[in-house]
Amino acid sequence: MSVFNDLIPEVKELLEADKEKFPNLHKGIIRDLQNADVTTDVKVSTANTLISYAETANVEFESSSFVLKLYQIFGR
Repeated sequence: MSVFNDLIPEVKELLEADKEKFPNLHKGIIRDLQNADVTTDVKVSTANTLISYAETANVEFESSSFVLKLYQIFGR
């Protein structure tokens, strides 16, 4: 089971938009997400990038906590 499918649409769209511009980054993030069974399995660098995508998409976070932002990115 992969957490990739749980990503909120705003983040998934920005990730896919960077596929051609940053192919290695995209591949690394996708690989990390496909290898993660639960949210806490995601590497910190990947989590940080996903949070940046969410901030770019103007996602309104319910908390300033890094972990809670990450959970929100996965719809939890």
